[in-house]
Amino acid sequence: MRRFLIYSLLALLPLAHVKACISEGHLHNSYMFSVFHRNALTYGPAYLYSIDRYWQSYTGNDGPSGTTYYKWNREEIMKTASSKGDLEMMAYLTLLNRYIDISEAYADDAWDYPTKQELASRRSTLSGIIAASKAYRGARLRAQYVLLQMRANMMLGNHSANIALWNATASKLDQSQWRDAMRNIYARALLKSGQRTRACDIYAEQGDVRSIKAVMKNYRGLAGIKSVFAKNPNAPTLVYLVQDFVNNVQETLDQKPEELASDEWFSLIDAKRVLRKDALAFVQFAINAADNKMVKWPSLWLAAASMTNYLMGNYEHAFVEAEGAVNAEGTQRMRDNARAIRLLVSTCCNKPNDEYTSFLLAEFGWLDNKIKEERASDGEYFNHYTDVKDRVVHMGLEPLFRGVGMDNAALALCAMMSAENKDLLMVEQRNAEDSFDENYNMVYGPWDEYFCKMDSLTADRLANYYKYLTTAHSNAFETYCTQNTYHDADYFNDLIGTKLIAEGRFADAIPYLRKVSTSLLSKQLISVFASKRHFDTPRWFGKQYVDDGYEPVKVSRNAKLDFCIDMTSRLSQYSLAREGNDKQQMAYDLAVRYYQASCYGDCWYLTHYYRSVMDSARSWEKDFAAETVKYLNVAKQSNDMRLRYNSLYALAFVPVEPWATTEYDASNGYNEILVQHPQAAQYQALNELGMFALAHPEAIDDYTRRCDVLRQFNQK
Repeated sequence: MRRFLIYSLLALLPLAHVKACISEGHLHNSYMFSVFHRNALTYGPAYLYSIDRYWQSYTGNDGPSGTTYYKWNREEIMKTASSKGDLEMMAYLTLLNRYIDISEAYADDAWDYPTKQELASRRSTLSGIIAASKAYRGARLRAQYVLLQMRANMMLGNHSANIALWNATASKLDQSQWRDAMRNIYARALLKSGQRTRACDIYAEQGDVRSIKAVMKNYRGLAGIKSVFAKNPNAPTLVYLVQDFVNNVQETLDQKPEELASDEWFSLIDAKRVLRKDALAFVQFAINAADNKMVKWPSLWLAAASMTNYLMGNYEHAFVEAEGAVNAEGTQRMRDNARAIRLLVSTCCNKPNDEYTSFLLAEFGWLDNKIKEERASDGEYFNHYTDVKDRVVHMGLEPLFRGVGMDNAALALCAMMSAENKDLLMVEQRNAEDSFDENYNMVYGPWDEYFCKMDSLTADRLANYYKYLTTAHSNAFETYCTQNTYHDADYFNDLIGTKLIAEGRFADAIPYLRKVSTSLLSKQLISVFASKRHFDTPRWFGKQYVDDGYEPVKVSRNAKLDFCIDMTSRLSQYSLAREGNDKQQMAYDLAVRYYQASCYGDCWYLTHYYRSVMDSARSWEKDFAAETVKYLNVAKQSNDMRLRYNSLYALAFVPVEPWATTEYDASNGYNEILVQHPQAAQYQALNELGMFALAHPEAIDDYTRRCDVLRQFNQK
C-alpha cells in the first residue's frame, strides 16, 4: 500500500478524521496491522527462507536469504557436492533437478500445449522420481526424499497418496523446513479432497498468505469472518481474515478524497473496499469476540477493534482497546502488533509533556529493538517495524509536536526517520575523500522529504533549528531524536549560507560559507556547474554549457563565497557612487550577477541545489529576477550606446511577465494561438528594444538581428 485513490467516501467511511499526508510526494501509510511476518505477504511462508538458507550454507554463501537461491544456483550447488565428494547429495540433486525441470515444463504449458508423448514422458519421469525416493535407505537426506516424493505425487495429482504419506511417514519426521514444506503439500491435498477448512488453517498457521487468499477469496469481509468464527472461533484462518479486513479499512481511508477513482486500484492491489456500516459493525463484533470465553486470542480482536476505531477517528475508544490488546492473551506477534497500534493511537490522545515523552522514549526503544530483530531474521533493511515507526512519526508525532509550537522537535523527528531510512547518508560514513556516491547527493534533492522541509525554511529558522540539533536537551525523548539525526557542521553551514544568498543577505552568508570545506562541495552534484560556470558572464548573450554530465567534480574554491564577497563589495560601491555612467555600469554588472544567481540563470547553484523549468522565486527569497530588472532600468539610461543596448536587450530577455503565452483552440483542432500581454514587462521591454534598433541600427549586433523572439514580436 503506497498510493491511494478513492471514490466518494460520503457513503463509505467518514473523512473528517482522516489525516492528510504530509506532502504530495511522500506518503507514510504502510499497513499497521500485521500478525504475519512481512515477507510472508510477498514471497511465502518462512520455511521457504529456511530451505534457501540451507542451500546457501551448503555452498558456503553467507548472503541474505531469499526464496530463489536454488533456482539460480543449481549448477553451483551440484559442483559443490561434486567437489566435496558428496555422492549421496549428488544423487538427490539429480532427482531434484529432474523434478524442477518437469515443474517448469508444466508452467510453460500456459504458452504452448504439450503433446501426448510429452505428457507421457513427464509422468514416467515423475513416477521414476517417486520410485527412487522410496528406495532411499539413508538417514541424512530422509526428509528431503520424502518431500520429493510428495512433490512428485502432487504433480501427478496423487492427492490421496500424499494424505496417506503424511499420516504414515512425513508427520512423524523431526521438525524441519522440509517437514513444513511437506505439510504445505499435505494442505493442498486436503484442499483437493474437499477439506477446505483444514487446508486453510494449515496455510494460516504457516503464514502462506498466497494460498489463503486463493482459498478464502469469497470470505474476505465481515460476513466471511462471521461465518468462519461461527464454526471455530480459534480458526487460524481468522488471523488472516481479520488482518485483511483491518488493512482494507486502512486502504479505504488512506486514500485522498480529491483523487476519486473506480475500484480498479483495489483490484490492482488485491484489496477490498470497506463500507462504513461494515467497519462499524466489525468493531462491535471484534469487541464481542474478545469477550468470548472460547476465544484464545483476545489480543488479536482488541487490536483489530482499536485500529479500526483509530482509522475512523474514535481515538479514545481506540486507545482503551489497544491498551487491553497489549495485556490480553495472544501470540507474541499479536501482542507486538497491539503495542505498535497503541503507540500510533497514543499520538492522537496526548500532549507532548514529560509524562508522554517518557512513554514515547520507552516505546521507541522497544520499536528499535523490534526493527533490529526482524531485520536480522530476513536481511532486509526495511520491515514492518520500520513502517510502524515511519507512520507513527510522520502521521502522528510530527503534527502533534507542530500543533503545540514545537516545530524544531517535529523537524528533528523527520530527520531521525530520514537517517533511519538511509535517505540521508552521514559524512563520517563516506569512503575515501575522493570517492563519490550519487546517493549522497539525495540530501539536496526534491525527493528527500527532510531536505524539502529544511529547504522551505528561512535562513534564520534553519540556523535556529541547527542550534536546536546541537544543543543539549533536558527532555530525554528530544535527546533521543536529536542524537539520531544528521547534524554535520559543513552540511548545515552550506545550507544556511546558501539560504542567506537566496535572501540577498550576502554579507551575513560569508561567515557560514567560510567554514564549508571543499571536500563537502566536491561531493555535491552541483560541483560540476560551480567549477565551469561564471556569475560575471551575461546570461542573455549565451548559455554556459556543461558537457561533463552529472558526476561530482573536485573544486578548489567555494564559488558561493566568492559570489558573496564580490556582491558585498559591488553593492557597497554602488551605494556610494555618484549618478552617471560609472554607476550605470555598476548597475549593469550587478544585474548580470543577480540574474545568473537566480533560478533562471546559469549559476542557479549559488542559491539552490536543484532546478526545474517551473522554478520561480520562493516566498522567503529575494526576487533576483526583479532585482535584475531594477538595475537594468538604471543601466539603460546610460549615454554609452553599448551599455544602453546591452541593458535593453537584457530587459527583453528576462522572462518576468512574458510578453505572450501560447494557448490551444479546442474548437479548431487545438491549433496554437499566441495571446499577447501588452501590459507585461517583457512586452514593453521588447517594444523599447525594437524602437532602439530602428533608431540606432549601428549600435546593435547580429545577436539582436537574429533574435527570433524580437522578429516574432515585430510581426505581431
